[in-house]
Amino acid sequence: MNKEQEVITIDKNKLLTTYRTANNEQKEFLKRLYGEQLFIDWRDITSYEKACEVLGIQPREFKEVGDRPQYMRMTNALQKLLVICEAINGDDGWYDKNGCGYFPVFLLYSKQEMDNMGEVERVSKGIQTCYTNDAEIVGVRCTFTNYRSTYKTAYYGFPLCLNSKEKAKFVGEQFFKLCCTCYGLTPKRKKIRH
Repeated sequence: MNKEQEVITIDKNKLLTTYRTANNEQKEFLKRLYGEQLFIDWRDITSYEKACEVLGIQPREFKEVGDRPQYMRMTNALQKLLVICEAINGDDGWYDKNGCGYFPVFLLYSKQEMDNMGEVERVSKGIQTCYTNDAEIVGVRCTFTNYRSTYKTAYYGFPLCLNSKEKAKFVGEQFFKLCCTCYGLTPKRKKIRH
């Protein structure tokens, strides 16, 4: 006698809410039942090492060799950011249900724009002074998130793709210095003088 197996579906958001409010014993039971990976909160991924741990891979570092070590620093930053984005996106993939991927957007300011703005306004907007490879002083800030489409007419191509605006904003803010390194920028924090 063959019995058909009954398939039970569960709302993932309700399961995660239950997990967050559960005691340690209940959390362990849920991890054994559904797999530990399901219960990782992407907001807890605050370092490259944590992203590697979540993905079950070893952290890697490219050596700064040759006559262009700044390119290797940029390569390291990009590789780390891609791993971080993969871990934060989780099993939901690189794009949202509509096929759009989101990424942090950084605005660059020239020295003239920085001077015209004044220090108080720069700090209030979260603009940081940066030095580029060609020694031009600029400002940079993560301003908002945007999206790119999986369709043929994709307008943006930078690979730091996340599956929600919230995640893209998180990466832009949490990993700001790493993003700057990826672009070849070195942020120099300044304090407001009163």
